[in-house]
Amino acid sequence: MSTERFDCHYCKESLLGNKYVMKEDTQYCTKCYENLFSNCCEVCSLPIGCNCKDLSYKDCHWHEQCFKCAKCSRPLVEKPFAAKDEQLLCTECYSHEYSSKCSTCKKTIMPGSRKMEYKGNSWHETCFLCHRCQQPIGTKSFIPKDNGYFCVSCFEKQFAYQCCACKKVWQEPSTSPLRSASGTASVSPVCSAPCL
Repeated sequence: MSTERFDCHYCKESLLGNKYVMKEDTQYCTKCYENLFSNCCEVCSLPIGCNCKDLSYKDCHWHEQCFKCAKCSRPLVEKPFAAKDEQLLCTECYSHEYSSKCSTCKKTIMPGSRKMEYKGNSWHETCFLCHRCQQPIGTKSFIPKDNGYFCVSCFEKQFAYQCCACKKVWQEPSTSPLRSASGTASVSPVCSAPCL
């Protein structure tokens, strides 16, 4: 009566009654498998054994307990994270270090949130306000003037040339021969009515 042997392919030790790992239709004892094929952890440099989860990102590997934020050491397992300069960071640490800050409230603009940008400045969508009416401009058109930003309606009310008769706004100040202190012209280029 012959019995077929069931041995580790590498060390030839019997695998009967022992744990083993199959790789490409070949069996290995756990010790040989770990020595030959296991990845080493980026943090502790120890092999990631058969009884551990092997977490990987861009050809790097970690034990589950070693997969942490490089700044605050919070676990990153099953959490969103970002990579910067070959370091893994939780979204909070990444945001505080690398995200833009709102020019109005000075708080971090979190990745994925809506923001407004103009001439190197950034704002939360709700912080980008008309200088006159204090309403959020959002994605609507705006006009910069001096150190403020104005929605079109407020800009026209405060700065634009306006006909004294019909109250319509015209764009070119050169079309107005005279402008009174109140911002009205003596003759309107819009409706040609005399303004007194």
